[in-house]
Amino acid sequence: GEGDGMRGVCYFGSPPPCKTTTCEVLKYNTCLGSPLPYTHTSLVLAEDSSTQDEAFEKLAMWSGLRNAPRCWAVIQPLLCAVYMPKCDNGQVELPSQHLCQATRRPCSIVDQERGWPNFLKCEETDKYPMGCTNEVQKLKFNTSGQCEAPLVKTDVQASWYKDVEGCGIQCNNPLFTDEEHSDMHAYIAVFGTVTLLCTFFTLATFLADWKNSNRYPAVILFYINTCFFMGSIGWLAQFMDGARKEIVCKSDNTMRLGEPSSTETLSCVIIFSLVYYSLMSGVIWFVMLTYAWHTSFKALGTTHQPLSGKTSYFHMVTWSVPFILTVAILATAEVDGDSVSGICFVGYKNYHYRAGFVLAPIGVVLVIGGYFLIRGVMTLFSIKSNHPGLLSEKAASKINETMLRLGIFGFLAFGFVLITFGCHFYDFFNQAEWEKSFREYVLCEANVTIAHQTNKPIPECTIKNRPSLLVEKINLFSMFGTGIAMSTWVWTKATILIWKRTWCKVIGRSDDEPKRIKKSKMIAKAFSKRKELHKDPEKELSFSMHTVSHDGPVAGINFDLNGEPSNEMSSAWAQHVTKMVARRGAILPQDISVTPTGTPVPPPEERNKLWMVEAEISPEMMMKRKKKRKKRKKEASVPRLPKLPGHRSLVRYGGALGASSSQRKDLGLGPRCRPQQPPPSFWQSQGGQRRAEWGQIHSRTNLMEAELMDADSDF
Repeated sequence: GEGDGMRGVCYFGSPPPCKTTTCEVLKYNTCLGSPLPYTHTSLVLAEDSSTQDEAFEKLAMWSGLRNAPRCWAVIQPLLCAVYMPKCDNGQVELPSQHLCQATRRPCSIVDQERGWPNFLKCEETDKYPMGCTNEVQKLKFNTSGQCEAPLVKTDVQASWYKDVEGCGIQCNNPLFTDEEHSDMHAYIAVFGTVTLLCTFFTLATFLADWKNSNRYPAVILFYINTCFFMGSIGWLAQFMDGARKEIVCKSDNTMRLGEPSSTETLSCVIIFSLVYYSLMSGVIWFVMLTYAWHTSFKALGTTHQPLSGKTSYFHMVTWSVPFILTVAILATAEVDGDSVSGICFVGYKNYHYRAGFVLAPIGVVLVIGGYFLIRGVMTLFSIKSNHPGLLSEKAASKINETMLRLGIFGFLAFGFVLITFGCHFYDFFNQAEWEKSFREYVLCEANVTIAHQTNKPIPECTIKNRPSLLVEKINLFSMFGTGIAMSTWVWTKATILIWKRTWCKVIGRSDDEPKRIKKSKMIAKAFSKRKELHKDPEKELSFSMHTVSHDGPVAGINFDLNGEPSNEMSSAWAQHVTKMVARRGAILPQDISVTPTGTPVPPPEERNKLWMVEAEISPEMMMKRKKKRKKRKKEASVPRLPKLPGHRSLVRYGGALGASSSQRKDLGLGPRCRPQQPPPSFWQSQGGQRRAEWGQIHSRTNLMEAELMDADSDF
C-alpha cells in the first residue's frame, strides 16, 4: 500500500504511511509520560494545535481524564497518535478506526459533558481508516488512573459512577462533612432510643394486662407501637460494632446503590425491609385506628357492634400491602444506602421510586386518616352537644376528656405524618438539582488535576447545592415523634394500676382490689338462690351486685368508667335481667307475664325524671336469636320448677332481691311503649311490703350511657 497520492486509505500488511505531509523533528521525546521510539512528527492531525508546544499543552488538558481510570487507559494511545504521530519521509501514520472506537464507551463522560472535537470523532473515516496499524499502539502507557474524591477506584461495574468507569461514589456521603455525620448519628441515637423505650413500655403494658387490653379499637395501638418498636430497632442497628459500614458500604468501600445484589451481603436489605415495612404498616394501622374510632363513636347508643367481623380485614390489609410494596422495591433493586442516616432505604438515588413507594402511600394515609379522625371527633362533639340529657355528668366528663386527648393526639400524629410527607417531597423536588451540583463538583476535581499538570491556578471546588441537614433532622423527629405519640395513650392512671397488679402477682401478694364480676355471673348468682326463694317466697334474698373492674391501659378509647364502685346500673341491662332470670325459672313465678322492664312504672309526677329507652336490634342479632330458638326446640325440654304461690315480691337492684307483685300486667316500659299508670296503691307501702326503689333501677342513663358505663362493652 503506497501512500503517495492516496489519503485515508491503508492496506493490510503494507507499510503504514497513509497521509502525505511535512515532517518536523520532535521537540518532546515523551508523550503522556511514555518515551517515543521515533524522532519526527507532524501536526496535521491535531487541528487545534499549530505548534508542538501548543500540542503538548493540549495533551496536558486531556490529563484530567486520569480521574476516569478506564477511560485514561484507552485514550492515551489515541491522543498520542493524533497530537504526536510518527512521521517518516513525508508520510504520517493515521490512527485506526479500532483505536478510536475503543475510547467511546469508557470515555462517555467526554461526550456527555463537552463533546468530542471534530478531529477526534470516529465518523471521520478518512482520518481513522479501518485496519491500519500504528507505532503508538506498541507503546506501554501508565494505565493506573486515579479517582479523585469523592470518587474511589473500583473494578465492580455495578459501583461505577455515571459515565465514569472505574470509579464509584465513596461510602461516606460526600454531600455532608464528617462533623455533620457525627451530629446526625448522635441525633438518631437519642430519638431512636426514646422511641424504642416508649414503645417497649406500651407493649409491655398491653401484655401485662392482655386479657383486658385485647379489645378493639384499643388493641390497634398495640400493633402500631409494635411497628414503631421494630422500626426503631432497624434505625439503632447501625450502632453495633462495625454495623454501619456493613449496612451502607460495599466491600469495595463504595456506597451501596441498587441493592439487592448478588455480590454483597443482605445486611442492607434486612435493615431496609425492617424500617420500610414497619413504617408502612404503622401508618396503615393509623388509618385503621381512625376508622375504628369513627365507627365506634358513631355506633354509641345502639346495640350494633361496628367492628364485628372486620378485624380480620384490618390485619389482612395492614400486613399484606406493605409486604407487596417491599417485595416490589426489592424486585426492582432500588434500595440505596446512606451513611448520614445509617440505613438503607428506597429512592436515595432514583427519586422517582421514592415518589411512588413513599410519597404516594403516605399521601393516601393523610387523606383517609384525616377524614376519619375529623369525623370521629365531630361525632363525639355531636353526642355531647345534641344529647346533653342522655349522659350523666361522669359520662359527659369522660367524653370531654376523650375529645381533648383525641384532638391533641390527632393533631400530633397527623402533623407528624404531614411533616414526613413534606420532607420526602422536599427531597423529591430538589434531588435533580443536588445530583447536578455533585456532578459539577466531580468535574471540578478533574480540573484540579489538569491545573496541577499545567501549573495553572487551582480552582476551588465546592458543592453548591446539597440537602439541608435541618430538614433531615425534622424528618427523623417527625417519624420518631409519631411513635412516641402513639405510646402516650397508655400514660394513664389505669397503667399504674396495671403494673401495681402485675407486681403484686409477681411477688405473690394480693392487690386487695375487687375483681370483675360479669353480668352472666350475676345472673348465675341469682339463679343459685332459686331454692331459697322457693321455700320462703316472703324472704328477701340479698347479694352484692356492686363490682369493680379495672380499666385497660387505653381507658380513653373504651369509655370504661367503672374504675370505682358505682350504684348506677345500666338501664339497658336492667330491663332484660328479669327476663333472663325468669326464663330459667329462678325468681319470678311462672304465671307472671315477664316484660322487658325490671321495675313497675313510677307515678306520673316522677316520670319527668326518667328517660325512655328505645333500642334497635341489629340484623345480626336477629339471626342469632332465630338460630337459638331453633336449637332450643331441638333440645329436650328442661324440667320446670313447681308453680310458686302468688305472693307479692319484687326485684330490687342495689344489693337485694325481694318479692314482687304477682298480678299479670304489662308494666309498659318495653321498647317503643309508652308508660302506663299503675294503680296508686301499688306505690304505697302495705303490711311490711318494701317500697320499690325505682330510683336506683331507673338511673338517668339510656342505652348509649350503658355502653359508656359498661366495663364489658367493646366501645
